[in-house]
Amino acid sequence: MAQKARMRAAKGGGSIRKRPDGTWEARFIYVDAMGATRRKSVYAKTQRACRQSLTAALNSVDTNTYQEPQRMTVGDWLDLWVDTYCIDLKPRTISSYQGTINSRIKPFIGAVPLQQLSNINVQNYINALKKKTGRSGKPLSPKTVSNAHGVLHKALSQAVVAKLIPSNPADGVRLPKKQKPRITPLLDDAVAEFVRAIRGDRYELVFLLALFSGLRQSEIMGLQWDDIDLLAGEITVQRQLQRNYGRSADDPYYLIVQSPKNGKNRNVVIPPSMTNLLRKWQAEQAASQLAAGPLWDNPHDFVFTDELGHHIAQSTVRKHFKNAVESIGRPEVRFHDLRHSYATAALQSGDSIKAVQEQLGHYSSAFTMDTYADVSQKMRHESQSRMERFFKEVSGK
Repeated sequence: MAQKARMRAAKGGGSIRKRPDGTWEARFIYVDAMGATRRKSVYAKTQRACRQSLTAALNSVDTNTYQEPQRMTVGDWLDLWVDTYCIDLKPRTISSYQGTINSRIKPFIGAVPLQQLSNINVQNYINALKKKTGRSGKPLSPKTVSNAHGVLHKALSQAVVAKLIPSNPADGVRLPKKQKPRITPLLDDAVAEFVRAIRGDRYELVFLLALFSGLRQSEIMGLQWDDIDLLAGEITVQRQLQRNYGRSADDPYYLIVQSPKNGKNRNVVIPPSMTNLLRKWQAEQAASQLAAGPLWDNPHDFVFTDELGHHIAQSTVRKHFKNAVESIGRPEVRFHDLRHSYATAALQSGDSIKAVQEQLGHYSSAFTMDTYADVSQKMRHESQSRMERFFKEVSGK
């Protein structure tokens, strides 16, 4: 812990020097509460700012308000950063940060003193992380390495703001080149095979809703009946049901009452066939509630529950999904690819990029276009072919 000192400034009031990296350091001497003489430094990007920091430190020494800086390690700061500066983030984001810190950062540089961490240290850390193998036995993906660097960079940026370090040593680090994520949508005949494979499955409607609306799995599992307008055929997406790793095993899920992903609610249009199936499911759920009696437990009025009203584990849904895609010879397809299947079909049917972006909840049309670049390219070629046929018809050539 920081320790208040009973101190006096050294004769001469400290000194200022320019460091090799271009930043400035001011050194001063004081006597702490135990009577020991100590040397300390403050840092800044400019000489003027450094002099101001030195003056402030010396004034605090004179008024007995100086706090001795902690001998903080990178690991100490990362823990403090999460606990202090990340409290307003979504629980799943915080959990992700903590997992990255504990498994991808601390084992490498957690013990390094924060003020001694250099750009070279960070580059060597990234180089070592690239060679580390994951659970699959393969080297970590460029995305995983970049994500770890991103967490570290954010934390160190805050350390700069807090004046614990003069600059961010994670700046300018060379990262592995990211590979564009591969999408494996179900197309044409594969869609029909999949629909046949899930017929009668307890989670058939969950799969169909993802396939024909583009909703994410977490968004579907977080739906409440008030979110669905069966007459208008619209769903208001305003929350997700996500795993909360910080809770007990008896309550492993946490309802995030926030808009999903990009921080905005959105209205999703569903076809009449989906509204009919949802009406049927609503009646079945009402029958389950009646049969369960006092055992019924659905305080959030979730659309998708088990026979007693409990929320459904997403891992259970994914297990049923995996069985279905394996049965049609497509084991590489993920649940999220149902969303890609919807987007691909919508674009191929002539829906605009803007319409698909709004349905999916992407933050920009450019992101949608980039994600489905292959589909867009195919559409442009088809458009060109149509124009060629039209030209020949009107020109007689």
